[in-house]
Amino acid sequence: MAPSMQAVWITRLVMSWIAWDLTGSSAYVGLLSFFLFVPYITTIPFFGVLLDRIEPLRTAIIAQIIQALAAFTIFLMHITDSLSIFSLCTVAVIIGTANSAQGSARQTIVPRIVDKPTIANAVAFNAMNFQIARIIGPSVGGILIGLIGTKYTILFSSFFFLPALITLPMIVLTPKQGESIKKESNFISELVDGARFAHRNAVIFECIVLTFISSVIIRGCHELLPALADGKFNMGVEGLGQIMAAAGAGALISSFLIASRKKTYNDNGIPMIARISLILGLLFVTILGYVDNWYLAILAAFISGACVTNVAIDMQSTVQMQLTDTYRARVASLWLATAIGGSGLGSILNGIFSDVFGITETFIFVGLIGVLAVILTQAWLYTKNREIGV
Repeated sequence: MAPSMQAVWITRLVMSWIAWDLTGSSAYVGLLSFFLFVPYITTIPFFGVLLDRIEPLRTAIIAQIIQALAAFTIFLMHITDSLSIFSLCTVAVIIGTANSAQGSARQTIVPRIVDKPTIANAVAFNAMNFQIARIIGPSVGGILIGLIGTKYTILFSSFFFLPALITLPMIVLTPKQGESIKKESNFISELVDGARFAHRNAVIFECIVLTFISSVIIRGCHELLPALADGKFNMGVEGLGQIMAAAGAGALISSFLIASRKKTYNDNGIPMIARISLILGLLFVTILGYVDNWYLAILAAFISGACVTNVAIDMQSTVQMQLTDTYRARVASLWLATAIGGSGLGSILNGIFSDVFGITETFIFVGLIGVLAVILTQAWLYTKNREIGV
């Protein structure tokens, strides 16, 4: 699925750049990101219930087809001069919905092609594949936009979704373990049951809360890198490719280091390195907003990218190891909805703040607020767990 992951990042880069080119507004760039990610909040929990009932490969194939057609639709609107921020946001919702289905399917597929003791390593390697695409995709996209423009870059991207249609049917899944959901059971009640399970499990609940903080602030600010690269540093699309690739490079190195651990799962819950990485990532968001030197900004993006990826992989691995196949798709989808949906929520809020207060002030402020939120959350969860005897 590597080419399709490249296509996802190229498509996102092109859409963000078109939104910035059309409006010159950080808020509109954030709004576009919000529409890309809001389906993760609204639809992915339902996909989770569905995928606890059916095999996930067909869902993943259909999602690939929809994303290819959506990217091609942007190309058609481009050549007919009908692109607007409204039409772009409409297509973004479609792409986001397909991505949410694909993300839910991937959460189910990965643990069913490896043995349970190696799930955490598999999650890390899957994330590493994603981060390779995150590095190469924006770089290739930035170069292509400079050479052939956004019109033909998005056309190029649409064809990159197609190889997955050949490779996905070749995957062989292990049989489900645990009790399966009966197809005639109530859809909403199963969704609520999954949410209750996540809430009752202290480790999973803590993972979801800390992931939300990380996604809203760190990833939410990363979604505004087009505005930072061009609006603050005047580096244009080439600079956007550089700073996104820097964040991706940090994420790739972090993924590789986690995958290389002898033991990637902490039996006592969330690894301490994940908590430390969350604090460091938030602090480097503040630094990213504070510095006026382009190369220091790239370094800050690199470190914050590494930190937020470490948080995501460790949290995801911890959640997966707490689950059986009975609840896997539902609960893992709730975690993914938090991780991706939080990015969309953060992008639009941080985009609005950037237009009102300035992007420098926003990055500095939200990074520090994030550190405070982590400290208060940890204190609250510690007290809560002591009261219930966890």
